[in-house]
Amino acid sequence: MTRTIFSKITSSLWVLVSFIPFFNGLGFVYIGNKYANAQWFAEGILYELPLILGLLTLPNLTVSTPMFIFGTLASLVSIIRSFMVDYTLQKDLDQSNIIETSLDEKIDGIINSLWVLISFIPLFNGLGLVYKGKNAPNKTWYLEGILYEIPWIVGILGIGFSQVRFVAFEAAVLFYFVSIIRSIMVATEPEPLYKFRKSIAEEIKSNIKSNDVKEVIIEEETISENSEGVISAFKFYEKQFNELERIYPKKEKSTMELIEKRFAPPQLTYSRFKRVVDDSHETFYSQLNAGYNILELSTEYSTKVEDELKNKLLVLNSIIKGLDKLSEELVLNISQVDTESDDDIDHLFDEFKRATRSVSAYE
Repeated sequence: MTRTIFSKITSSLWVLVSFIPFFNGLGFVYIGNKYANAQWFAEGILYELPLILGLLTLPNLTVSTPMFIFGTLASLVSIIRSFMVDYTLQKDLDQSNIIETSLDEKIDGIINSLWVLISFIPLFNGLGLVYKGKNAPNKTWYLEGILYEIPWIVGILGIGFSQVRFVAFEAAVLFYFVSIIRSIMVATEPEPLYKFRKSIAEEIKSNIKSNDVKEVIIEEETISENSEGVISAFKFYEKQFNELERIYPKKEKSTMELIEKRFAPPQLTYSRFKRVVDDSHETFYSQLNAGYNILELSTEYSTKVEDELKNKLLVLNSIIKGLDKLSEELVLNISQVDTESDDDIDHLFDEFKRATRSVSAYE
């Protein structure tokens, strides 16, 4: 799916965080958590550590000074690395089959994540998670937010007990950075894909140019378990797999009939096309069976499992789309048999071959 310039810019905005002192590693934390890349996430933590240790050891200049020097160097490195990582990320996104969200959905996502800004305010950094936990509702986040507030409260109430206040405020500083990282992690947790099933179904329908495609009805589904068969949360995917399985044999048969009509056996060109169609047949059913296996083995809802099911659907759809395109080209070329050159035939073959290779890239 072609990505717009706007999409590429918005997906690169995280790089700007690397230019903010003391928070330069948080961009890596955000992008690492969002795309489940542990290396980027750990790298962001590493860039933050020297500055955190510098603040915690501030009374001891012998220790804190080298920490701040390392922190400054880490800030410079993080800027360079953010551009390198973003280059890799953009290449991956360009090659992926992720269905992009609309502008309205992106704006809603930003608005719904504004609570994260509370975590950057000292003394109140835990209240963001308290708010999110209360509205989610998620008691774990709620209690976690309260935990981040306790050191501040102890430090303020411990007037007259210098040792207690010192330890409390040291813990508060540490919890301050932890609460920011945790808030980013909570805010960037992937939304359940079942919320976007309508757009996935529309993507499939738009790519299958056939009267055989039935109207896809997206019903509100609950995340629950069934005692037998596919869990209700994944019934949508079972229906889509069944529909694609029904359509594919017709597409394949139609394409082969056109190939035989255009290139009567045993022409070499016929064998070449048939081999590619056979390969697409093998890929289609291997992906379809893999999708059915995932459905059969899934006992509870998981965003990662649904993401894999979505990818299987798009792969199957792209194979059918390749057959559609080949059939259209063959129909147009059948009437030009006498005038068509070998170069045109080779171009037609190479185009379909590239389509099947792009499908293989998803495996």
